[in-house]
Amino acid sequence: MVKFALFIVRLFKKPIQWWGVDYAQFETLLKIKLTLDFRRGPSMYKSSGKTNQTFEKQLLVFVFLGIFIGMGFFTIKDLMLNLTIIYSIIFVMLSTTLISEFTSVLFDQRDNHILLVRPISPRTLLLVRLVHIQFYMGYIALALSLFSGIYIAIKFPGFAVLGYFLGVGLCAWLALLFTIFFYLALSKVVSGERFKDFITYVQIFLAIIIFGGYQLLPRLMETDAMQQATMPILWWTYLVPPVWLAGFVKLSMFTNLTPAIYFLSILALAVPFAGAIVVVRFLSKGFGNILSNESSESVVIIEKHTLKEKFTGKLYRFFCVSEMEIIAWKVAMKMTKRDRKFKQSVYPIFGFIPVFAIVMLKPDLNNLIASIQAMGDTNRWLFFIFLGGFGTISLTQIPYTDTPEASWIYKALPITKHGHLLTGATKAMLLKFFLPIYLMLIIIVASVWGIDILPRMILGALLAIFLAQVTVIIQKMGMPFTQAREMQQKGGNVIKVFLGIFLMGAIVGLVYLSTFLTNWIVLIACISVIGIIMFTFRMMRVKKYKFG
Repeated sequence: MVKFALFIVRLFKKPIQWWGVDYAQFETLLKIKLTLDFRRGPSMYKSSGKTNQTFEKQLLVFVFLGIFIGMGFFTIKDLMLNLTIIYSIIFVMLSTTLISEFTSVLFDQRDNHILLVRPISPRTLLLVRLVHIQFYMGYIALALSLFSGIYIAIKFPGFAVLGYFLGVGLCAWLALLFTIFFYLALSKVVSGERFKDFITYVQIFLAIIIFGGYQLLPRLMETDAMQQATMPILWWTYLVPPVWLAGFVKLSMFTNLTPAIYFLSILALAVPFAGAIVVVRFLSKGFGNILSNESSESVVIIEKHTLKEKFTGKLYRFFCVSEMEIIAWKVAMKMTKRDRKFKQSVYPIFGFIPVFAIVMLKPDLNNLIASIQAMGDTNRWLFFIFLGGFGTISLTQIPYTDTPEASWIYKALPITKHGHLLTGATKAMLLKFFLPIYLMLIIIVASVWGIDILPRMILGALLAIFLAQVTVIIQKMGMPFTQAREMQQKGGNVIKVFLGIFLMGAIVGLVYLSTFLTNWIVLIACISVIGIIMFTFRMMRVKKYKFG
């Protein structure tokens, strides 16, 4: 496999040298990186406890997804529109895969101490990492496009299938160039920790957009209209890369060719080559700056006493029963603010809430106001209680960290009641994540269904908090930030999700039963649940927990 990759690279030896890259250094470094990958398996796919998960298994998943991508050939008659949609999906999926899976590979710090002090130009370093990533992205693109390629080979024999797969390769390269161009352009205005924070938020945003697109776009499309639709060549189509690639495939068929098809084909070939020149020759210095800055940067945090901090001080003194709980509260707040992987695990779930609301409530988007008014006569407000349960998802990530070795502090300090640490962190997570989300849902429910629903919404919130407490106790959760993220049992998470959905459904059922009671009885029930929550926190404080 390594020899095949180097054979392909040698075909482009002259263009690589034209880009100002030292080819001998480039080939040596690429060979080392690929050799290490195939000795231990691709490092970017060994994440979160799935050490036995291989690149081949990932490709099978992408092949399966490619079958759904190729289904458009059976519903859309226009070939240009079909190819544009296919290349668009591949382009977006490759870009999101690059951002989510390969960003850490692109900005890997492990070999900086060896390479940055050597006479290796930023151009060479950048192209080595680009080609290294492109090797895997090429296989992913091939897996996504395999089913469509087979269909084209059967339906349009000849050079069409060759043009199609060449377009897939260009699509992968364009996705890589556009993404790295975005990174390098961003590095010109943002540096250090802010750059890494911005990338984290981009990953979260894309995860939400992709999930929402998969859920909402099929519901917005009218199948009959799509079957009869065609791909018009307008001025804006010359700005869309997937249209270039579709035009290139059309050119390879040598039928019904127009000047627009020729021009699109020229763009499909010229832009990837020109883009590589711009990125490698003119933006590579920014890549070197990113690597050196991340290697040497230290973060200095200056604490400032503000009115906000005084308010939060009074807040956690109101909710916490001991100094140990206050300390745990502060630590949890600080850690969740700085930990990027915590944000990547938790924040997308909150972004899924409006998507779930639209999917389950099914409002008429063409007449949204009338649709919302019609909901006021239904019991659909109960679903918002179910959505509020997502606000407790942050509790599942409390025990995990990238530095579990720091948990020695729990044993070194003279602490006898470790349960206070867990209850303090739990209260902080509920106040930071659950309360704001549930308050927004309450505002929505009150504006549509009226304030008479509020006692039952409050009852639902209290029951969700109690369920979160029970989950912490039953799962025998460890101390906050003491376990490595690789300790998460990903297979067991699916069972936990389904169990959580079932229990939240039971809570919704209890709240529905409360609709047959008067508001005074519901308020008494709320007070009773508050007492149960306080008793459960007391149980959590006296319980013994593991350290990792």
